[in-house]
Amino acid sequence: MTRAHTSKLFFCLLITLFAAALGGLSVYRKIASFQPVGFELRRAGGLIEVTRVDDPRTGLRSGDSILLANGAELGGESELASQLKERPESELAVLRGDQVVRVRFHRPPLAPDLPYLILALIGVGYLLIGLYTLVRQNTAHGFLFWLWCLASAVLYLLTPVPPVDAEYRLVYLGDQLAHTFLPPLTLHLFLVFPAALPAVAAGRRRLLAFVYLPAAVLLALQLDLILWNGRWIFGHPTAGAIGALDRIDLLHLAGFGLAAAAVLVYRLLRDRGWEQRRQLQWMAFGLAGGYLPFVLFYVVPFVLGLRWPQPVTAIAVLPLALVPITFAYAILRYKLWDIEVIARDIITLTLTLLLGAIGFSLVHLAIIRGVSQELTLARNLLSFAAGLGIAGLLVPARHSLSSALEKLQYRGTFGKRRALLGLGRDLLHERDLARLCGSLLERLESGMDLARANLYLAQGQNLVAVHPEAAAPEFFAGHDLGIPELWRENVVPLSSVQLAGEPAAPLRRIFDAGYRYAFPLAVRGRGVGLLLASFKRDLAPLNSEDVELIRHLLNQAALAIENAQLLSQLQTQLEEVRRLQSYSAGIFESSPAGIAVLDAGQRLVSANLSFASLTETGREELIGREIGQVLPVSPLPSPGEGPIEASFCDASGRERHLQLSVAHFAGGREDREGPLRILMVHDVSERVAMENALKEKDRLAALGMLAAGVAHEVNTPITGISSYAQILLSDTAESDPHYQILKKVERQTFRAARIVNNLLEFARDRQQERRPVAVAPLVRECVDLLCDRPERRRIQVAWDVSPGAARDDALVVLGSEGELQQVFTNLLVNALDAMAGLEAGQLAIALAAGEQTVVVRIADSGPGIPPEKLETIFQPFFSTKLHRGGTGLGLSISYEIVRRHGGDLRVVRTPGKGACFEVELPKYAAL
Repeated sequence: MTRAHTSKLFFCLLITLFAAALGGLSVYRKIASFQPVGFELRRAGGLIEVTRVDDPRTGLRSGDSILLANGAELGGESELASQLKERPESELAVLRGDQVVRVRFHRPPLAPDLPYLILALIGVGYLLIGLYTLVRQNTAHGFLFWLWCLASAVLYLLTPVPPVDAEYRLVYLGDQLAHTFLPPLTLHLFLVFPAALPAVAAGRRRLLAFVYLPAAVLLALQLDLILWNGRWIFGHPTAGAIGALDRIDLLHLAGFGLAAAAVLVYRLLRDRGWEQRRQLQWMAFGLAGGYLPFVLFYVVPFVLGLRWPQPVTAIAVLPLALVPITFAYAILRYKLWDIEVIARDIITLTLTLLLGAIGFSLVHLAIIRGVSQELTLARNLLSFAAGLGIAGLLVPARHSLSSALEKLQYRGTFGKRRALLGLGRDLLHERDLARLCGSLLERLESGMDLARANLYLAQGQNLVAVHPEAAAPEFFAGHDLGIPELWRENVVPLSSVQLAGEPAAPLRRIFDAGYRYAFPLAVRGRGVGLLLASFKRDLAPLNSEDVELIRHLLNQAALAIENAQLLSQLQTQLEEVRRLQSYSAGIFESSPAGIAVLDAGQRLVSANLSFASLTETGREELIGREIGQVLPVSPLPSPGEGPIEASFCDASGRERHLQLSVAHFAGGREDREGPLRILMVHDVSERVAMENALKEKDRLAALGMLAAGVAHEVNTPITGISSYAQILLSDTAESDPHYQILKKVERQTFRAARIVNNLLEFARDRQQERRPVAVAPLVRECVDLLCDRPERRRIQVAWDVSPGAARDDALVVLGSEGELQQVFTNLLVNALDAMAGLEAGQLAIALAAGEQTVVVRIADSGPGIPPEKLETIFQPFFSTKLHRGGTGLGLSISYEIVRRHGGDLRVVRTPGKGACFEVELPKYAAL
């Protein structure tokens, strides 16, 4: 705003304040006149004479001269009137004719002028509306409208009230000035608003000068008559001249009023612009709605000499308030959308001031009438206290009136608008971003009666729509919207203005999608989002109160959105951390190697399932124990050294082979005693067993080749020796001493041939045809073949067949019947040989069927196998009966046969109960 504009506004403000002060003086004198004295006075010959009596209750008569009032001498007419108004009753000394009589004066009742109070209230509204319009639209139209409002306010506020004094003359002068210039101001306003008529635009100054010329002449005559008693222009004032001046004034008012109405009708019929027609329609609506009831129910009855009841007159005056409101709305409609707020504030303030003025006046009158005139100090203190009390009540009264008018204005949406004030606090407790944004948009559309609303949230350098729409962009780049300048704005009105040939700007695209406002959301200067809002559902724009309410809500919503975004990011990061932790824990737990974390004191901090399984200890029991108590391996390798291998025997006596390595804990984490270390333990028992088995196979392969070679070389001479021995035996009689020697030679050659055959059998890897074999009949057949041995040695055979193996077809395996018979026969023979020399024994045979295996257990009651020989009994050429003709190849061959069948042959430790062998074979499942 320039200095010239500022000066003009300051000047206009001073004039408005002067008019308000003069109006307040007039209102005070007028309210004081609500208490009549019931008669008229004049000073004649030093006495105060009663010229007319209006109320007989005063006790006075026309022609009486008042000498004393309440025993005191009189100062003047105004002083006497004030003294009589203060008391309900007064004692007067009156000269009636040539006698002095005492008269008891009874004060007449109050006679408030309700239409005047309403007009005064409307005048205050004119002042406020005109000044507000000038501030918000500091243009020629705004200045002209302010002058029109000022003249109207002065006309309604100023009413000259006797006695005639300086104040009376000042009020009368102001009233005549407004009364004279209001008609040409009205015509001027209609000639130039919304746009000047062509004739006015062509010769504006001459025409406008002509418009104000009659008013200037009338004002000059009035001033000459008032100030100089007609000395300069009017001439000697006579009743006829003054009556002629009044008729000219009336014609001036009527003529300019009709001219203004004609211009308005002409413009309504001629102007085709939608905006201008709407503005003119509002002005016509105000004039018709305000002045028609006033003319019909106030002016016409007054001209005809009719007196309506005061409530009817007050109702006729009340619609005049429409005139300034509709005129201001027409001027500000397409520049400012606050006419509803302005009207509500004006009505609220005016009603508040009116209540205060009326209340103070009534209280003041009550104090004057109720407190004696002698108690001047008490009356002043009471008036001052009443003024303070009424002033203190004006603020809550104004709030109550404003709330009531706001509720009336917004009706169905009032509660929703009020709920928006608390919505910001509610949103601060919402943590889900989607629900927060949805609730914000839904409540805004409902509470503000918006046609539509949307929200774009900042994501990196872009703004992304919460609810994508086909007509609006899904996202915007920050540099396209003028960020960061955008975040410093409270609201950005959207416009359709665009240069020809220029590509559609982002804000123009938003405008085309139906949005008219953009509200930036920022927290500490950082952009959070952009709220888009359309007009209301009735296509009405947002006023400043709406914008302020939305802005207040969004200031809180921006913080709530930022909190929700931060919480969402935190939850995302926590989920990522949990995922990584789960991923790391999964790797840690899924590792087949045993992993343990050791502190500086060699105590376990944590361990995975593989480590717990390897140590055969629960994970909870491992924590806090020293590693030496869990794994008897010492010393552990140092971090960075290569892995070492160690072995120990577990609780079951099985030898375990382990590979151990130690590394530093990544990240340099330490406990109170020092850095942590990672212990990696691999169970390599199977690998060692496989390496040993491979070595054994190599050894057996070499042995088999040797055995094959030896058998090939030895078999020929043995065959010859056996043949020669048989020939000699056939030629030698049994009684011949050499017969027994030859017989021994034959037996030994047979034994040597059997050994050679066993060597060949052991070295040979036969692949015979496999077929289903019933195990139970095969075992019985093997027992039957050796039936003479148990009976001869008094050995009892005990059978133990499980219920699931009672049928012969329940125990079926896939294999070679001859090889399996050889296995069972070898085991039975070994069991019988183990019980040789005993007076009695027991051979226990058990058959059992599992879900996938068949188990045959053969046990004897012999002396058993020494524990130190359990690991070597399946090795070739190991036997406990070599001195009795054993070769040491039976168990080795049986073990190899069972292994080729996919099963297992093992010895079961039964200390003090003989030996027990188990044959476990895969069960055959027919398709």
